[in-house]
Amino acid sequence: MKIRNKTIFFAIIILALTTAVFCAVPDVSIDSQNTVVKAVKMVGPAVVNIDTVSQPDRNDLSPFDFMFGDPQPQKGQGSGFIIDSKNGYIVTNEHVIHNADQITVTLPDKQSYTGKLIASDRQTDIAIVKIVAKNLPVAKLMNGGEPEIGSWAIAIGNPFGFKNTVTVGVISATERQLKAPDGREMENLLQTDAAINPGNSGGPLCDINGNVIGMNTAIVPNGQGLGFAIPAETISKVVPELIKNGRIIRPWVGFRYIDMSQALADRLGISYVDGVIIQIYKGYAADKAGLYSADIIVEAGGKPVKNSEDFKAIVDKLKVGDKLPITAVRAGKRIKFVLTIDELPDGAQV
Repeated sequence: MKIRNKTIFFAIIILALTTAVFCAVPDVSIDSQNTVVKAVKMVGPAVVNIDTVSQPDRNDLSPFDFMFGDPQPQKGQGSGFIIDSKNGYIVTNEHVIHNADQITVTLPDKQSYTGKLIASDRQTDIAIVKIVAKNLPVAKLMNGGEPEIGSWAIAIGNPFGFKNTVTVGVISATERQLKAPDGREMENLLQTDAAINPGNSGGPLCDINGNVIGMNTAIVPNGQGLGFAIPAETISKVVPELIKNGRIIRPWVGFRYIDMSQALADRLGISYVDGVIIQIYKGYAADKAGLYSADIIVEAGGKPVKNSEDFKAIVDKLKVGDKLPITAVRAGKRIKFVLTIDELPDGAQV
């Protein structure tokens, strides 16, 4: 996939499982402790350990990789939780099972099963693994909404291979947005100070009622008390579509975009206007419609576009195949275009 023109977009942040996070747990009353214990007893039996083995791709190796014998398989470890007893469906992070050739799922009772990847979505970092077993315990997802900031948060998982480890904290914030090292934008995350460590990824973040409010997925390297979880609301939307279609079908306009600013206008030597400046992908919707990189979108779907939030709100309501009228500013002139919405291809950035 080629990108026309080069423009610097977005700064980098973090992703999941490389640095341990340690934080102190606040003093709590006996009643609060008992409530936490009950919640753990409800969710804990459905939390699983996921071990993976990935064989190196010999096509990507150089002769130096074979100097000391054949390259060894790469092993990984994470967590997950059972959401469907009948079908044996387990939810985990996509990055936990990414490129895995073997998946082994171990329940708290030490029973192990071969896991089969049903579907995964890199963008939301959600994957579904299936095991064949009977009478499986199930973790219940929170039904709608999001947890309140300051409410208890209980993380259960297998950090560093220590199975069914429990840590407690609070929901520090909601609707956080992070950029993974591979460029993926992770949106609407829950932030918690419950300790999350390597191996916790894919495990549940629960409330004191035993509801799964999120799935632990990321930490900030060198930070303390800065863990992030995919909210239950996102899981509830993504999982059924993954099961039905094997993928998430997303509308795509064929370009990346950021807010226009006076500083960026000065750098490019153009007049400043409110809108979003774009960087197109060659061969896709925007390119086919005649848009260029550095065009500034000021109107879409008959509505003014002053920033990224305006444009995203418009695109989020569209489906693949829809027509989107766009007005862009190029060299000081307003030009009209009509986009035919594509499906977001693998590897592309929204």
